[in-house]
Amino acid sequence: MVQWTPNGSITSFHQLAELLSTHFVASKRERKTSIYLAMIQQAKGEDLKDYVMRFNHEVVLIPDLHDEVEYTIFLNGLLPGMFKFSLAESKVATLAQGPRRAQDFIQAIEMCAGDDFILLDNRKRGG
Repeated sequence: MVQWTPNGSITSFHQLAELLSTHFVASKRERKTSIYLAMIQQAKGEDLKDYVMRFNHEVVLIPDLHDEVEYTIFLNGLLPGMFKFSLAESKVATLAQGPRRAQDFIQAIEMCAGDDFILLDNRKRGG
């Protein structure tokens, strides 16, 4: 354990190194994993756009995440609906392929926001 001198000064390089090491180890943030990412779910009533933004914000905090794992977690976090169904039935296997589909889907929803067929289809699917 580091001993402090009466006036609080550091008396050796070894003491300085130990204090710095202790300080930085204690303040180091815990590394996030794919398990943390799996807890991110689209909330009921949350727009797809908001979920995608929130998910992508967290993805960048996880180093060495495999594309297939990222995509599976993203898909599992989606609420049931047209977009989740379209991704599940498609040949998309990684999230690297998915953002364009998500952006296209979001734009289509925004363009057709007042159209009855979207609302009816969502009710049929429970979305």
